[in-house]
Amino acid sequence: MVFDKNQADFRDCLQEKVWELATRQLPLDKTLPYVPSELIAACTDWYNFCQGLFADMYENPDRFGFVIDPSEPDWMNKKQAEFYFWMVGGSESRNYEMTEKEYDKMLKKFNPKSIEALVDYHGFVYEKRDGSVTVSNRIYPDMFVATKKTMDCGYANYKVNRDYFMIYCDFRGLANYKRTYEDLHLILSDDTRRIAEQLHDYCVAHKITPQTCNYFFRVEYKHKGKIVYISDLADRNRLKINIGFAEIGGKAFKMLEDEIGKYDDAAEFKAFWHKHAAKKCQNCKQECAYKSNPKEIFGKKVVICGENPYIRIYGPEEQDLAYIYRLLDLRVKVIDAGISEQFYPGNG
Repeated sequence: MVFDKNQADFRDCLQEKVWELATRQLPLDKTLPYVPSELIAACTDWYNFCQGLFADMYENPDRFGFVIDPSEPDWMNKKQAEFYFWMVGGSESRNYEMTEKEYDKMLKKFNPKSIEALVDYHGFVYEKRDGSVTVSNRIYPDMFVATKKTMDCGYANYKVNRDYFMIYCDFRGLANYKRTYEDLHLILSDDTRRIAEQLHDYCVAHKITPQTCNYFFRVEYKHKGKIVYISDLADRNRLKINIGFAEIGGKAFKMLEDEIGKYDDAAEFKAFWHKHAAKKCQNCKQECAYKSNPKEIFGKKVVICGENPYIRIYGPEEQDLAYIYRLLDLRVKVIDAGISEQFYPGNG
């Protein structure tokens, strides 16, 4: 099947996650021109394996033993669809080898039906021999060569998120390709991409420049070397905008209060700020530990993530752009005034 990046409705959160993973993989015609000739077969095998696997997981979740646990948050249920990428690795041969102990541990960790699905429908072969288990694939014989090469590429160039080259089939890294804002826009739905491009065009016109994307789908926009905002992907491939400002009570924050007080629609603008003040921790996704100690921002107590009043906007829409542009202008004024302070996520 061909996954549609404009799809909006899903049977459940797990199907949504499979779609998300599949649509974040770059099409082969975007990546193969960067691949050394001796690796084209391997990269093609890995991509075809992934897309076939996703299609099967999307259509036949029962085959893999997937179960939606209503007592768990969606993000925990979605993890069932991701484990395959931690299970496969690779060597510089057609086979992947693990110890028998590692193999037994894998069987305990993952649903046995998932392993059976790999064997019965996706070509996996597990052979035990002398205390080790050799993994190969009868349908995609060279796929493990690609996983090894792309993970090595991640190790050499990015350290932290080395696996993402493998997960997202971004074989351009093999040619030291430097990701840009366009790589983020490529993943977005048509409607969301139009919003992202309007934001980008506004930034470029106001001397806010996008930087090389060293993290997958995360782009820092800077002015005079300081971060103005960070463009990123949220679940369902929604655009996520992070804008940071200053410590509450500091010079920059006082400047913001003075500037906002001049607006005819100051009350509405403050309400927009309060609505999008970052209230959840980025990684754990639980309510912020500071909930018992809300911060006062523009006359209202707000629970925020951390100490500084940064803004996180998920899935901005056309009607949000005017206020987002104003937020960017305020951030630039803080930087130009030379009173920019630290903020998450990044130093500004």
